[in-house]
Amino acid sequence: MHTSRRLISSNFQFWQQTSSGAQPVDLALFCPNYHEQDRVGVVSLRLEDGVLQTSYALLALTTAFYDQLRARSTDFFDYPQHFAFVGAEGASVRVGEGLLPLNREKLWDAWSWLDVWPDAKWVPAPATASGMLQRVFEYQINRIFWPRTLKPGPNETPLPSYAWQMLKTSLKAVYYYGESYGEDAQVTVGEQVEIRVMPEIDEVVQESLDRLPAPVDVTAVQRARTVQSYERVGIDEFLEAMQVR
Repeated sequence: MHTSRRLISSNFQFWQQTSSGAQPVDLALFCPNYHEQDRVGVVSLRLEDGVLQTSYALLALTTAFYDQLRARSTDFFDYPQHFAFVGAEGASVRVGEGLLPLNREKLWDAWSWLDVWPDAKWVPAPATASGMLQRVFEYQINRIFWPRTLKPGPNETPLPSYAWQMLKTSLKAVYYYGESYGEDAQVTVGEQVEIRVMPEIDEVVQESLDRLPAPVDVTAVQRARTVQSYERVGIDEFLEAMQVR
């Protein structure tokens, strides 16, 4: 909960990409109908992916969470309902190009530094679209940050029909993150929003990056860029894209 003393809403700026260029918007456009009990899930195929590419969004929503608590009381101890779903194989989690054991000491420190805590919110999952979506369903997630290139393969086991119906009801927002690669990348169909931050936020992010375990080479990460981009897509469009063909 250390970020509750460091994060303020003025450290974040939200910009929507339009045909006439980027226009400033507020949190409500990026995260409509936000509630402090929203359950936010980051799907991260490797341990580091979500830390590297969704940290601004997580910290912005964490700030909104603490703003609501601060408005009611100066005395509180609580964490937002934020979850990391990380690609795993057996008793190991995917890190860089390899695997590390799930019981490795300090494996999850980078996520905890973003206030994804306590450890029940670090969730290993099969590194497939259907496997990740199953975790989203099981943990009753309302908002998902989803890797743009992750889509179901032909041999994946689809979710039961009731799960699709419940996801359609419970999901409030889906955000694609990451770059597009090749013909198989997800097609851009939603609202493009950038989050720009003040140096104080990048300090928190850098402290999180410093806690990523080897073999992640954090020195290779370009930290001069203080912008992260997301695409908010419709729930129906997302669920249709996740159907096993």
